[in-house]
Amino acid sequence: MAAGLAGAPRRDLVVVETSTLPIEAKARARRTLARAGATLLDCPLSGTGAQARTRDLVVYASGPRGPYRRVIPVLEGFARAHYHVGPFGAGSRMKFVANLLVAIHNVAAAEAMTLALKAGLDPAQVLTVIGDGAGSSRMFQVRGPLMVANDYSEATMKVAVWQKDMRIIGEFAAALDCPTPLFAASAPIYNAAMASGHALDDTASVCAVLEAMAGVARRGVRAGGPGPRKRNAARNG
Repeated sequence: MAAGLAGAPRRDLVVVETSTLPIEAKARARRTLARAGATLLDCPLSGTGAQARTRDLVVYASGPRGPYRRVIPVLEGFARAHYHVGPFGAGSRMKFVANLLVAIHNVAAAEAMTLALKAGLDPAQVLTVIGDGAGSSRMFQVRGPLMVANDYSEATMKVAVWQKDMRIIGEFAAALDCPTPLFAASAPIYNAAMASGHALDDTASVCAVLEAMAGVARRGVRAGGPGPRKRNAARNG
């Protein structure tokens, strides 16, 4: 992308990069565009595909303040909030921290739902009651409905894609010599989702993994609903 834009230079061009990528990859693109006189802003997004459809995204913007101010009308067109968090690269650092919490909270929500199911509670009621209390989280609210439905085929974040984000966070923390024990504990659950055929399913499918480990079977169907491989085959066919 950067090479293509650099081939048609515009001195007033501001490029808003919203991907979750290693910072050095964005820095290379920044240098390429700078040689053509364009400015790259590092602006990763917080939110799922479902949240994007309802303009419920948050932008972590970083880079020069002048170009950032120029693109505020664009950011406000698709996000409910935006923050300038510092020099180029600070946006990605903020996103890595946010995604670490997403990784942990998603598995925590699945663990809580599995315990509730094992205890004989109604999952829909669990979502309503727990979601209204101190134990709730944004991930419980966003991905809880998928866990209640026991259907992960409509993915807002596929497990296979999430593996990339998990790797980036792990490498980021390791480079800083920062311990992340809860994040590390969540990784095997996502790996198990991959191994169980949930690669194309939403990351909420970690609930199916934990249900299988707990021996939970809903309405006579094995944990995870009609089966990820069957659903994915139907989707691809």
